[in-house]
This record gives sequence, C-alpha cells and structure tokens, in this order.
Amino acid sequence: MLLSKSRNSPDEFGKYVCFPIFFLLVSQASNPKVIMGGRKMPRDEENAYGFQEFRSALQERRLRLLLAGRSGTGKSATGNSILQRKHFLSRLATTAVTRACATGSCCWASWDVEVLDTPDLFSPEVAQADPGFKERGRCYLLSAPGPHAVLLVTQLGRFTAQDLQAWRGVKALFGADIAARAVVVFTRREDLDGGSLQQYVRDTDNRALRELVAECGGRCCAFDNRAADGEREAQVGELMGLVEELVRDHGGAPYTNDVYRLAQTLGGLSPEERLRRVAERLAARARTWPLAGLWWWPKAGLGTRCKLGLAALLGALFLLYLLCRRRPEAVTV
Repeated sequence: MLLSKSRNSPDEFGKYVCFPIFFLLVSQASNPKVIMGGRKMPRDEENAYGFQEFRSALQERRLRLLLAGRSGTGKSATGNSILQRKHFLSRLATTAVTRACATGSCCWASWDVEVLDTPDLFSPEVAQADPGFKERGRCYLLSAPGPHAVLLVTQLGRFTAQDLQAWRGVKALFGADIAARAVVVFTRREDLDGGSLQQYVRDTDNRALRELVAECGGRCCAFDNRAADGEREAQVGELMGLVEELVRDHGGAPYTNDVYRLAQTLGGLSPEERLRRVAERLAARARTWPLAGLWWWPKAGLGTRCKLGLAALLGALFLLYLLCRRRPEAVTV
C-alpha cells in the first residue's frame, strides 16, 4: 500500500508560504520606490485609472460617499443630514436598524452626490451575519467603481474598542490604503458646547482615537444631526470641503482595488452573476488574510534592516523546507 502525502506536506508549505513571502520581503527591502513619503502617489496603479480617467471623473462631477462604522453611532442619521432629507431609516434602538446596504443621492454645489449607507459589515460578527459575503459584495457593487471618500462615523466622547474594531473591519474589507480616503465624522456635535473639535481630538486621553484621526490624515468634522437647516447645511459644507480636497489630491479618481476592478469587468452579466463573482473574490481574499499585512508593511515604517531580518528568517524556513523534501515522501508496505 502506498501512503500518500498529506495536504500540509513540506512541498505545499514551501511553495505557497515560505517561497512567496521570502521574495516579497526581499523585493520590498531592496526597492526604495515602495515608499513615497508615507503615501502612494495619485497615479499609482492601485489607486488611479490614468490621466484620461482623472479628467473624465472631474468632468462627471459625481461623488460617491460610503458611510462606515459600528452600529449605533448615527451613520444613517448622518447620511440623512448629507442628503438634507430623511431617506435612510434612522431611530433610537438597542439593535441595528440598518439591515442592508442602501443608497441615496442629492446635489451639492456642482456635484452629484451618492451616499451609501451600510449595515454592520465591519464588526467581528460579520462572518456569522454574512457568511457568503453577499452583503459585502453588494456594498462593493453599489459603490463601484469606487468611493471618493469613506466616512467613518463615531460618536463624540464614546470612541470604544468596538469603534476601533469597526475601523479594522473597514481596512480588512477594502484594504489598508482606504485610510487615504477616510474622513472621521463625529456625531453629537452639540456635546462640544461650542468648543473646537480639533482641540478635543488633540487633548483627548483616548490614544486610539488620536491615532485613528492621524491615520486618516487629520481629516475630521462633527455633525449635530438634529440641527436646524442652516446649521446642518454648514456642517455638510465643512464635510464636503474635506471631500473636495481628497478629490483634488487624487486627481478626481475614486478609490479602487482588485475587487472594484473586477466589478468593472462584469457589466454585461446579470446582477446575480455579478454578485456571485464579487462574493467569490471577497471570500478568496479573506482566506489569504494572514499574508495581506505584508503588502502594507512598507507604510508601517519598518526599516530596511527589519525587512532583511524577516527575509533572512523566512529564508531559513525555506532551507528547512528543502531539507524536509529529502525525507521519503511515500512508504511502500
């Protein structure tokens, strides 16, 4: 009888883990162009379509805003404030009110604005709530070809571990580069009592909150979703000023990644088939999440020595894999 190799054989370990990671780390450590002042250039292939697409986006005058954050922070109410009308279901409740992605549109200045409200897609419980990645796939399709800004909604004075988990969920779903398109929107602006939001963020004892705002480029604003029309319009104007700055910084191009690029190629298919393809891609990405962090290590400020040290460690593992291959792979009895 011939005993076959197991699925977790040394061959597979080296082929699919050690070997790719080793060369990834070496290429990052030896390539000074990976980091460009801590941010990607606007025309990087991951975050831009090219000059013609930049010009087309600016001529289109369309903005896509995606609301994100944990449940109960006022995402839907913030969306209604932006739209200047009650469009999304919003009420005080002990459980999540928004159950599915929904869109609304309005005009602001010369822009056509599309707002996407989201359910609880960013908490650790999303794996149980959306096991087939269908709702997360709908989120992608409804915001394709990509959002110009992600509005991370949190409540003033109540930034908790759940908010931080939601932010991590946003990056897990869209990629770490989404931070370059994020604006932190605080609800309950009235609790500032006329004080400065910037001073509140600067003086808060909540280190995680300060680090979050810094990670999002310092972009933040505050909303009182019960304010009168004039004050509410001024709040929206402040937010849109931040969004317009993002649009200029990225040449008019929306955020994109491999999933958005896939969605762009599926226009001729039925809605059901498009959703199935996107959900499959998201599921495949989730299965490879342990390796995903390697792609944003350059942004984390790791030095060349650190990268080379990690490469050496993985190189040693690869040598161990080669030694393991010398063992008999099958035994005849």
